[in-house]
Amino acid sequence: MRLLFEGLTRKLRLTKERLQKFEDWIENANKANNTKSLDARTNQYDKAEELITFYTFAPIDLRKDKANVIQEVLKLANIRVQLEGEIRLDFERQFEPSKDYLKWLENEVVKHPVKYIRKQGLEHIANGKPLETNTHVDVVLESDNFLVLVEMKFTSDISTQTTFNVNRNQLARMIDVGISEAERNGKKIIVLLCSPSEFYQKRSRFFYYKIQEYSDFRKIEEDIGWRDIDKVRQCLLAVGWLPLEKVVDVIYRDFDSPDLDEAMSFFKERNLTLKL
Repeated sequence: MRLLFEGLTRKLRLTKERLQKFEDWIENANKANNTKSLDARTNQYDKAEELITFYTFAPIDLRKDKANVIQEVLKLANIRVQLEGEIRLDFERQFEPSKDYLKWLENEVVKHPVKYIRKQGLEHIANGKPLETNTHVDVVLESDNFLVLVEMKFTSDISTQTTFNVNRNQLARMIDVGISEAERNGKKIIVLLCSPSEFYQKRSRFFYYKIQEYSDFRKIEEDIGWRDIDKVRQCLLAVGWLPLEKVVDVIYRDFDSPDLDEAMSFFKERNLTLKL
């Protein structure tokens, strides 16, 4: 095994830390194959969401029809838009929490049900430390008029809280920071969760229920209590789910690359190819 699409890692601004992770997972997987080890850490390659994310979306950057491909991906979530201008693809882009939200959270942290976390929160405030760090978004697809934020899940689920906000789930957090970014840049945002079909269709993950709820923007307002519903409606176009197998099919359809066969083997090994 080797790292596929390695030539894109610098262009797509992958961090040294992320690249080192990839290399370590691949090296350990090769060792596991040789020794027939079933140790979970050694075999992290088999379930590493960051690697699945990179292999799924990196080929977009090699395609001349980027906008058309992304629009076809969005249709899988029943979202039909026309992307304008140049397309930018980023992995693990960081978004700062709104200063207004952080101020709101300072007043809310005293209501946290866990005593030592309340005390930690007050210490943070006294020392001028923010109560929430940057949000890392797995994939960002940006055009002149839209900002598409994608969270990738393989077998895991979304988190249900942050340290100092016991009710802040991962999707709500993405929507919140996305709205702030959209406001600054005059764009509409789309927030998507991408996962294998099985976990969504069987409703075995919390994200299924939140995605269903968030078709009603009033439910988003309930989970982002400091924001006004009008701001949500102004900046957010949609929240949706993407079936990972179909995303792979769309992005790799009519795609030519020396890495194509190995990439398809990678997805097939994880049951992420369409069953014809």
